[in-house]
Amino acid sequence: MVFAGSPKTNTKKSIQSKAWSVVRESLTSNDSAVREQAVQALEYVNNEQATNALLSSLKDESEYVQIWAARSLIRKGNPAGKQTLLTLMKSSAESPKEASGPLAALVKMKSLARGRLRGEAIKTLGLFNDPSLIPVFKDAKRDNDGRVRDGAAVALALMGDKSEAVVFVSALKDQDRGVRLAAIEALEAMKDDRFVQPMQNLLSDPEADIRAAALRALAGVKAKESSSSVTPLLTDENGLVRETAAWALGEMGAVDKIPNLKASLADPNSLVRIAAAGAIGKLGDAYGLPILEAALNSNDVDSRAKAALALSDIPDQKMVALASKTLEDGNIRVRLGAAVSLLKS
Repeated sequence: MVFAGSPKTNTKKSIQSKAWSVVRESLTSNDSAVREQAVQALEYVNNEQATNALLSSLKDESEYVQIWAARSLIRKGNPAGKQTLLTLMKSSAESPKEASGPLAALVKMKSLARGRLRGEAIKTLGLFNDPSLIPVFKDAKRDNDGRVRDGAAVALALMGDKSEAVVFVSALKDQDRGVRLAAIEALEAMKDDRFVQPMQNLLSDPEADIRAAALRALAGVKAKESSSSVTPLLTDENGLVRETAAWALGEMGAVDKIPNLKASLADPNSLVRIAAAGAIGKLGDAYGLPILEAALNSNDVDSRAKAALALSDIPDQKMVALASKTLEDGNIRVRLGAAVSLLKS
């Protein structure tokens, strides 16, 4: 005699099936940003369905979707995106020699966009730890585009070339804001914990985007020893910095900062409150769940989308019911966040 599964098992399968239908919907969305979010999120879902979806996304019409799919795959140990990334890295925008006026401005914009894309492709190739790529990276360090050269330096650092990080550390003190930002973003990608102090120094940078980048870099190397320097940024004048500081404390495992994060649940900025709730959850406390539930009932799409994704950090079974309900949201980004939270859990 064959017995049917228990109601609890059947319910779980039903929820997972519904979550996967949302992921499939996202991967075929007309909005490339939604497809990007989907392939980035699938990095944290470990099953055959996720791998197959990422393999299909290597052929997406959006080149950024291709890059993030290749990155998610290699972080799972699957090198299938290597050739896709090499093709993207070697593709450059040719500028008409006679371009002038509005045409010249358009050509410049296209060139900037292509340089950023090629830089991201080569940084992702560094994750493959493939010695045969070293000559490719060294050749790219002579590229005309600075973002490609920076990407190649990051790739070499990921391959073990310690000299590359030193160059970026020295650039952290540069007077030019753009140079400092490029340097800290490179160190963020390298995840080199030898340079925690120089990265920490940028927490007091006058530019908000640089302070936020420094927070991400410190979180990337799990620099728990920096948590006391990060905590004051929970009251920074800039909302993005406060949001990133809350998230960073969660990534660092700074359990002793839970009281500070709980104070941030009263922040006037909803995204800061959501980040704090998620961080508290990541540290093992479900105290912030009501904050996420309130955000999911708001009219703001960004708040709902971030709250839906933050549910995966909450160590409480009530999270499953809330995420399941959110699969019915009217916005695909919100539904995707809930689906990923369910699949990760």
